[in-house]
Amino acid sequence: MKPGRLLVFAVLLFAAPAWSSGFSGMIVLSPAEVFQGGLVRITVSGEEVAEVSGFLTNRSIAFFAEAGGSYSALLGVDLEHKPGPLAITIRGRGKGKEPWDRSLLLHVKEKTFPHEELTVPSTFDRIDEATRKRIERERAALERLWALATPRRLWEGGFVRPVSGGVTSPFGLRRIINGYPRLPHGGVDLKGSLGTEIRAANHGRVIVRDDFYFSGKSIVVDHGAGLYTMYFHLSDFAVEKDAFVRKGDVIGRVGMSGRVTGPHLHWGARLNGARIDPFEMVDATVVKPEAGGSGAR
Repeated sequence: MKPGRLLVFAVLLFAAPAWSSGFSGMIVLSPAEVFQGGLVRITVSGEEVAEVSGFLTNRSIAFFAEAGGSYSALLGVDLEHKPGPLAITIRGRGKGKEPWDRSLLLHVKEKTFPHEELTVPSTFDRIDEATRKRIERERAALERLWALATPRRLWEGGFVRPVSGGVTSPFGLRRIINGYPRLPHGGVDLKGSLGTEIRAANHGRVIVRDDFYFSGKSIVVDHGAGLYTMYFHLSDFAVEKDAFVRKGDVIGRVGMSGRVTGPHLHWGARLNGARIDPFEMVDATVVKPEAGGSGAR
């Protein structure tokens, strides 16, 4: 067993004595195995369930009440997460306020992502010191966002595509430019002509409306419960920062701002800090647990 995994189990064992494991309800992971960059739905049900929270190593998992008295949460697995078992702790209280906890293992499967090699003029790939510092500031500002989570869920129902165009660059694509590997593609590039309307994938609050070096005119929408969507390379904005938008609202238009060679929309998603394929949200946000999911009592 590797040292990092020993630490995870040590934390779980340390926390266990303060909680009772007497829980006769049902916890379902759907699916029970997930590929890198994927999304999992966790559902907790039972007559004694009145309050639920979850933990993934040092991050919390936001649960929300569903019809019928059950609780559910969405959990993202980063596209570079190491394959293997992933420990999850679920805690709750019964209607009589008696506490309980359960530890589960989610199996993360390795995914083969596409790759491509490109050769571009050295001038295109050259960045001066002032620009490098700007890039670092912008990256750090976004990373601080992913560490936060609005407790309340803002989205409703399933997520929708922001534009109708096809995929021109897939999620997780590995690029080697002038012989040097780059970070994997953390979203999908969608085809769109200049000026095509971009629509919010679901309800949420605009927490970023800015112009960045790489992503150009950019919008980030906070959907609550640790879920964010990103819209990059816009030609112009149609909403203000801090505005609440509803699913389908026009938030901007397709452009080619930032470090790109042609018009398109980069659409990305983060869930509990993990880079996930945004199409996973379209498929899974309102899907109830399927037969064959992993259940624990």
